[in-house]
Amino acid sequence: MAVFDLILGPILMGTVVNIFLMGIMLVQCYIYFERFKGDKYWMRPLVWFLLLIDALGSCFDIAMTYNYLVTNFGNVAAIAVTNIGITPYPFLTGITAFVVQCFFAWRIKLLIKSNLLAYFIVALSLLQLLASLGTMIGGIIVKDFASLIKIKQISLVWLFGSVVTDIIITVSLVWFLRRHKTGFSTTDHITDRIIRLTLQTGLLTTTCALGVVIAYLVSDTTMHLAFGLPLSKLYTNSLMSSLNARKGWNPSDFAESGTSTSRSTRIQTEVRKSYATDASDV
Repeated sequence: MAVFDLILGPILMGTVVNIFLMGIMLVQCYIYFERFKGDKYWMRPLVWFLLLIDALGSCFDIAMTYNYLVTNFGNVAAIAVTNIGITPYPFLTGITAFVVQCFFAWRIKLLIKSNLLAYFIVALSLLQLLASLGTMIGGIIVKDFASLIKIKQISLVWLFGSVVTDIIITVSLVWFLRRHKTGFSTTDHITDRIIRLTLQTGLLTTTCALGVVIAYLVSDTTMHLAFGLPLSKLYTNSLMSSLNARKGWNPSDFAESGTSTSRSTRIQTEVRKSYATDASDV
């Protein structure tokens, strides 16, 4: 029975967390579509695209779990190899990460006004996307879980590419926001809220991706899937939580008792622009 625990256990846990996060994503999308009907023309299709990718990934995960736990229940030979439900997961995760990371690169370009940094982030994200495609193709060729070590190099490029990109995005945003505090308590309170949100969402995806790397390196079972299957949902939920959090950042919150300075006004405007996708927010 140990073989079932080592192979099916992580798959079941990863699928359960994945579906749970899918539910949160649906709620976040509902809130977004209700509250931000005036967003830029490309934002709503972007959210729909991410929701579609998430739904597709969840369908594949359910099909994979059903195949292992129902169709091939007790069949040791069948559960030792990959199936059609699991092979798309690296590429779907890579697509999601690429879209979300490019969105934050756009924010960094607006906020920090550094084209070089933004393009570097996009290049790193593109690298992890291509590596995720290579990982998917390698998984189709290799098939059995015990032999996945053969595609270790391309898999690590994918995972470390995601981790490094997430870290650069998080550090860049937090560094800029902390460096440009205005000294006005109300404005700084809003800035602190943005910093906390940035850290929370960035750390979630980074920690989960590192969990995949560690589990993949230390175990030849499916332990990495307990972290890997929910990873794409963490990316989409981090983006949606960032978008929906704007509801509490009212323009009036950026002034304290009607007092302002040219510096505080400039920083307030930059922060609002970088975190706004609604024309009325800018």
